[in-house]
Amino acid sequence: MPRRSSIELTFREVTGSSRDTNVPAGVVVDWIDKTAYACAASWSRSQCVTAYVGNMHFTVPVPRDTPVTVQARVVHTGRASVHIQTRVLIKKESGGWQTCTECFMIYVAVGPDGEVEPVPPFEPSSELECRRDVDAARRMIYRKRVEETIQSLPKSFSSSEALTLRFLVSTEEQERYPDGKIRGGVVMKWIDQAAEICAERYCDYDVVTVLSGGVRFYRPITIGDLVEVDARLVLTGSKSMHVLVRVRAGDRWDRNPEDVAYGLPVMVAPDGTGSARRIVRWEPISEEDHEVAEKARRIRDLRNATLLTPSPYSGRNEGAVDPAAIADSTPQRQPSPQQP
Repeated sequence: MPRRSSIELTFREVTGSSRDTNVPAGVVVDWIDKTAYACAASWSRSQCVTAYVGNMHFTVPVPRDTPVTVQARVVHTGRASVHIQTRVLIKKESGGWQTCTECFMIYVAVGPDGEVEPVPPFEPSSELECRRDVDAARRMIYRKRVEETIQSLPKSFSSSEALTLRFLVSTEEQERYPDGKIRGGVVMKWIDQAAEICAERYCDYDVVTVLSGGVRFYRPITIGDLVEVDARLVLTGSKSMHVLVRVRAGDRWDRNPEDVAYGLPVMVAPDGTGSARRIVRWEPISEEDHEVAEKARRIRDLRNATLLTPSPYSGRNEGAVDPAAIADSTPQRQPSPQQP
């Protein structure tokens, strides 16, 4: 089988659990993971596991019952890692293509014994590929800072909206990697769902995700694991809600399951006119609340440095995007799916 550095797949969702007429962000991330995994596995010619899901801003909602094209290409490699750049496209009624979101994914190649194994190096052959390679390396600096900030968060803070989802993992075959581990995209769906419920309980409106990703995976999940998905509101703007989500998993008898992943999705409540509703601000009370809110701001600022475009629901100072640098400087591109 020839090694491929780019892959394109098409998806469509007809029904779903969300009341919104658009495809939930977690489902879109799952499509991205399926496409990016295929690209990483083709390049490495081995099994891969998701190590990181990059930040993604949903500049255009993905409507249900609409064909969606997901493109993935290799942009950088490490000793055992494959860095994939992806984008999600839909056809415009007037013709041409519109980008809904873009995302960087990182996969680690593993052998039959589960140990990491080296991957063939990706060597850029054009000026554009060189720029992408450098950009992928630069993003690793921001990811490390975000991870360090998340790791330093206190474990307890009690005055904000929160919930915990617990369930045993029993999934369909398409939700697993070939080696039986749960795909990273499935975990991202859990993160998005928990953040959605938490935000809706806080504001009493239907919500959508405008920013997701930025998730580092620490360990895989297997069939039969007991999973805990903790979601807690940690920061609000005048319209945006930042929800910290922690995923843990382990044996059903284990009272201290291991950390699997952290996420900090940003949710808004659309008002039906293309804008977001104003919400009541959450005011930190305890010392831990203030510490968490301050570190959530730090994480927001770090990942804003890697965002490409603003949210259609956010104002210029909503906190989900950098006020001026992103909103005013990013042109709207009309990509062609023939040129990933």
